[in-house]
Amino acid sequence: MSASAEGLALRLLLRERVVLGLSLATMIGLAWAYMLWMGLAMDDGPGAWAYCSAASGMFGMSGMDGSGWSAFGWLLAMWSVMAVAMMLPTTIPMLMLFARHQRWRHPERDASAPTLYLAAGYLLVWVAFGIFASALQWGLERAGMLTPMMGALRSATVAGLVVIGAGAFQLSPLKYACLSRCRTPLAFLMTAWRDGRAGALRMGFEHGLFCLGCCWALMLVLFVTGVMDLVWMAALTVLMLLEKIVPRGDWFARIGGVAMILLGIAMLVR
Repeated sequence: MSASAEGLALRLLLRERVVLGLSLATMIGLAWAYMLWMGLAMDDGPGAWAYCSAASGMFGMSGMDGSGWSAFGWLLAMWSVMAVAMMLPTTIPMLMLFARHQRWRHPERDASAPTLYLAAGYLLVWVAFGIFASALQWGLERAGMLTPMMGALRSATVAGLVVIGAGAFQLSPLKYACLSRCRTPLAFLMTAWRDGRAGALRMGFEHGLFCLGCCWALMLVLFVTGVMDLVWMAALTVLMLLEKIVPRGDWFARIGGVAMILLGIAMLVR
């Protein structure tokens, strides 16, 4: 490759990384801004949460038509945005590596669009999880098991068992099988590569399943801390980032698991 061609390739790669970085930063920033707005709205009192709650029955405001499906749709939107805010930051190393690999395999093609399709595959997995979490929250609210303001479990016994279960999963072989795939995206790219935008979407979906297998229990801890507790959302996001990105991140998973088991036992004893 001539010096001019190599320089052009480097400029294209830099431009794509900037475009991709700005796109991801915008999506993550908007998601956190939305969650912050919802958290601040809940500070206005029970009326604000009643507006957002699927089981409160107060759906006469801002377009809520009183139907159960509209309330469920709101919950699904909330969990989907929450997944973008918490999980998309943990996929950035994989997305950047994919973009570089895409440029290396196909120098004549733009790598930005396939990379965004890869991100969309991740989001499909987490939207599916959002459907499950929304249905779970819906059922718990209708059973009167969640607090009206934060959507946290009322029973300290149930909450303690959930935290212990999440901590135990952090120490399980399944956790580390999924975490190892998340921590070594290059191995996944080398063995599961598919060309084209559809291929990128499928790759994102497949790798997103490992991401879900790694982090689903941590997401369920939000039912203990409060579904809209921004401090715990940020703390769990940092833990997932440490697990997946930093050297020896598996130790952070173990430390987090032991801490959650001890916290759950303390909740049961208290």
